[in-house]
Amino acid sequence: MRNFIRYGNKTLFCFLFFFSFFFCSCGPKETPKLIIGHDFYYWEAPAEATYGDAMKNARFFKKLEDYSATNLKRVLGGGTHYVWIRAEFEIPENFKHRPLGLVIPHMRFAEQVFCNGAFISQYGDFPPNEQSTLFKAHFFSFPVNILNQEGKNTILIRIYAQGSSGISSHAFIQPTQFAYPNFESINFHHTRVYMFFVGILVFTFILFLCFYLNVREFKEFRDFAIINIFTTFFLVPFFATELPMYTDGAIPFLPFMKLTMCIPPYFMVYFATLFAIDYHRKKYTSRYKLLRVGVLAAQVIVTLLAPTYDALTKITPYMLALLGFQGFIGASVVVHEFQKKESRSTSIQFILGFLPLFISAAIDITIRLIDNTREYPYFSIFGWQISIAIFIVLLAVRFANIYKHNERLSNHLSEEVAAATLDLKDANYELSLLNERLEKDRKHSEMDLEMASVVQRNFFPRPNKHFRGWEIAVCYSPAAKVSGDFYDYYNYNDILNGISLFDVSGHGLSASLVTMLSKNIISRVFQTGFRRKESVDRILTKINNMILYEKGDIDNYMTGILCRFDDSNEGGKCNIELGNAGHPYPLKFSLRDNEVYELKGNDGKPHYGAIGMKGITVSFARSNFSMTTGDILVLYTDGITEATNPNQVQFGTSRMKEIIKKNHARPSSEIIGLIIDELEKFTEYKQLDDDITLIIAKRTNEAEFVADEEHFEEAEEEIEELTDAEDTNAENEAEASDNG
Repeated sequence: MRNFIRYGNKTLFCFLFFFSFFFCSCGPKETPKLIIGHDFYYWEAPAEATYGDAMKNARFFKKLEDYSATNLKRVLGGGTHYVWIRAEFEIPENFKHRPLGLVIPHMRFAEQVFCNGAFISQYGDFPPNEQSTLFKAHFFSFPVNILNQEGKNTILIRIYAQGSSGISSHAFIQPTQFAYPNFESINFHHTRVYMFFVGILVFTFILFLCFYLNVREFKEFRDFAIINIFTTFFLVPFFATELPMYTDGAIPFLPFMKLTMCIPPYFMVYFATLFAIDYHRKKYTSRYKLLRVGVLAAQVIVTLLAPTYDALTKITPYMLALLGFQGFIGASVVVHEFQKKESRSTSIQFILGFLPLFISAAIDITIRLIDNTREYPYFSIFGWQISIAIFIVLLAVRFANIYKHNERLSNHLSEEVAAATLDLKDANYELSLLNERLEKDRKHSEMDLEMASVVQRNFFPRPNKHFRGWEIAVCYSPAAKVSGDFYDYYNYNDILNGISLFDVSGHGLSASLVTMLSKNIISRVFQTGFRRKESVDRILTKINNMILYEKGDIDNYMTGILCRFDDSNEGGKCNIELGNAGHPYPLKFSLRDNEVYELKGNDGKPHYGAIGMKGITVSFARSNFSMTTGDILVLYTDGITEATNPNQVQFGTSRMKEIIKKNHARPSSEIIGLIIDELEKFTEYKQLDDDITLIIAKRTNEAEFVADEEHFEEAEEEIEELTDAEDTNAENEAEASDNG
């Protein structure tokens, strides 16, 4: 606040001194004038009325008793009118035999002047390309040769009136040598002076916009810059007659007024309100923002849709009311913050900044209430220039304070950075030692993982294997070095008793350890169940109980397929019982039907649950079916069907079915190769996210399988002898788990 008072007083003093000198030190010397503005007579005429018509209808002219600045609108009403003004004068002795000049301080909209029947000049343009001279004073030169040195001289003025039209009651006649300087002086104060203000506004806009673009957190800089640029547009009509693009008619009058005098004030008040909010560093809710933007949009749209200049003047009161609403929001912010002790000084600064504008606006209103016969300069514009000077100082001081604060923080930060750098060097040294240890541990882990991978692979049976009546091929591809998928064959010599495929949840080492734990359990329980001729769903239930008991608190669970094969004497036919513990449905190709089926379970009971999930009741599916020569059984893990392409489309089972159906005559290994090739093309050879295991068991030519009951019984007896020692332990463990 002290900075503002110290710097602000100096700036204000210089600014006021400059204005006093610039606007009060120059002007023409006062000379006698012949005032004719109080002797005007008017006659409303048709648009096509000529000078001759005006002379013929002289008796219909009425005295213009209204001397206000908008007298024609008052006597004629709103809308568009054509009116003739008549004045008569006699030349004073000291003006005789000299060219005279008529000065009309203001006259709207467009007019043509005649003196003693001679056409003198025209300001503005009549329809259809109407154009107004706006705030410019009007000067008409009367040569000596058209003046009656003795007797009366008649002036006739044809006026096109619309909007707030009027003719100044302070119109006067002087010798040209005095009248023209007076005309220029009036124009300077009413029009040209605003060109100087526009220069200040544009400079201020550029300055604070650059500040904002470099320091985005100062939103008040942005608001202040935008207020200045829209004020520039608003001031253009005051000196538009000095711009060739306006006087040449390049810009139609109505759009010009909408885009200068009407719409810019809407944005000026909108951003002035936003300036108040951002200056106090306040946040407004989205509802208020939407309301304010809605009001602004409504003002702009209604103004742009106004069809005529008269319509534009009629909507002005409503637009001013909406401006008052926008301004009320900004004022409420200032008042609210003024009531807070911590932000009161900021509110005082803001009020002082706008005080010259408020005072000058009050002067404008007061002067026009006291004397409405003249068009006075708008002192509000002068006040706004002073407000700009104040806010330049205020915002500069605010920026300087923030800069100093940041500089102090920067110096402190440099010290902190130096200390932190030293700590970082020590930490980096310790980190390098740690990295060396981690690298050694990583290499050991990789070696251990590689060893685990080798052990796991050797733990599984050989991928491609032939049994009596069966041709089996396996594709086993871990996503990492070790896998959560595992498979197994259960056989005696060349007789295949069963196949299993399981998928442990998760990946990596933990999943692989569960596979190695589970494989032995599954093998023992299956062998026991096979010997006792237990159903595969019952075997899976025992496996579930034993694995829950053995794995303890390990969270991994698994899904799986367990198949038991029973060759019969029916000419190469094999009966198969398949159990499913929450695993993807296996596929069976039937040569007789030339179709691929999903084996979903045909035991007539509900199926739910997986293996190794604590506290979950399970009911595993059982499917009974048979296979003959040429039939194919396909077991797979979900790593195949859930593999996706770049469009996140899954591979699914339909593609596998199609390949199997088309290539069923090929060997199992070739069918697997075709499926894997299609999978790689589908995924565009990207690294898969899950382990993949695919087993194809194809029933071979029945001639290769000769039912031998005696051999089968001998094999069964040998299996009994080999597994007797294990059976007792397995039964006890399974029953104990069941009871548990």
